[in-house]
Amino acid sequence: MVGLQREFTLQLKRVGGTLQQEQAWQYLRAAEDLAKIALRLDTRNDVGSDRATDHLQEIWATETANYPLAEGGWLRGSIEDLQGRFNLNGLVEARSDGATDGPDSNVRQGEDRLTAHQRQFVRLLLALEIPDMDEGQALKLVDSIADFIDTDDAPRPLGAERDAYQRKNPPYRPANRTLTSVTELRAVIGMNDDIYQALAPYVTVWPERGGALNVLTAPATVLRSLNTETTLQPLTALDGEALVRGRTDGEWQSLDELTTETLLEAYGIDNVAGELGERSNWFLLTARVEIADTEQRLYSVIERDGDSLITRYRTMGDL
Repeated sequence: MVGLQREFTLQLKRVGGTLQQEQAWQYLRAAEDLAKIALRLDTRNDVGSDRATDHLQEIWATETANYPLAEGGWLRGSIEDLQGRFNLNGLVEARSDGATDGPDSNVRQGEDRLTAHQRQFVRLLLALEIPDMDEGQALKLVDSIADFIDTDDAPRPLGAERDAYQRKNPPYRPANRTLTSVTELRAVIGMNDDIYQALAPYVTVWPERGGALNVLTAPATVLRSLNTETTLQPLTALDGEALVRGRTDGEWQSLDELTTETLLEAYGIDNVAGELGERSNWFLLTARVEIADTEQRLYSVIERDGDSLITRYRTMGDL
C-alpha cells in the first residue's frame, strides 16, 4: 500500500506538471497572437500616411502590466524593435550569389580597410564602456566576428579562421555563414562573458541581410555609435542621452530631422544616412507567464511583411 501510494503521488505530480507546462505554453502562444494583432493594427494605422514610421509611442511599444489569470498567476508581454539594434550579419558584405565576402587581398591595412558598418560596431563596443575594452581590442573583435561569419579560410589582419579554432581545446570550426543566433558570439575567439553580457542587448542577427537601423527606436548606447566616419570613437554618454531626450520631447522625430539636428551636424553624421531608417519589419516579443509559482518565458522573432506577420524563431531560452 505504501508503494502504491508513493507511485500514485509521483504520477499525479508528473501529470500536474505536464498540464501546467502545456497551459503555460498556450498562454505564451496567446501572447504571441496578441503581439501580431498590435503590429497588424499599427500597419493599418499607417495606411494612407504621408510618412509611415515606427517609433516608441505606437501601440506595439506600449509598456504592459501583469495580466491576472483566472487560474491564478499572471501573463506579461513586451515587443521590442529588433531594427533598433545593431545587425551583426552586416559585418560581412553579402555577394549576389548569397555567399559572404572574405577579406580582399588587395585591401589596405589599418583602419581604412573597415566598412562603415564595421566602424560603427567598433564605436558600439567602445560605447559599452567595458573595463579593458579599447580601440585595439574592439578592432580584433570586429575581425574575429567577420572571420567567423565569412565563407573563406583567409584570416583578416586581426581575426581568426579555422586553424585558430582547431587549436582550441576542444577544437571546433567557425560557422562560415550568417549568424542565426546572438549566442553564437560566445564561440568567437576573443569574446568573453563580460563582453557578451554587455553587448547582447544591443545586437541582433535579424534580418539575415539588409535592414536599416531605426533611429526612432534605437537606445542611447546604439545611437552613440553614429559618430562621423573619420573616427572610431563613439559619441559621449551625455550626447547619447541628449539624443534620446530630444526624440522623446519631440525635438526630432524623423531621420531627416536627426541628420540635420545641431548636435549631429557637429559630428558630420549626415554622411551615414544611407544605413539608417525610420521603419521596421522585425520585432521581438518577450512573453512571461507564472502559473502555480512557476515562471516560463517565450522569445518570438516576428517578421512583418505588409499585413502578413510570420513567426521566424521561437525559443524559451537565450536568443
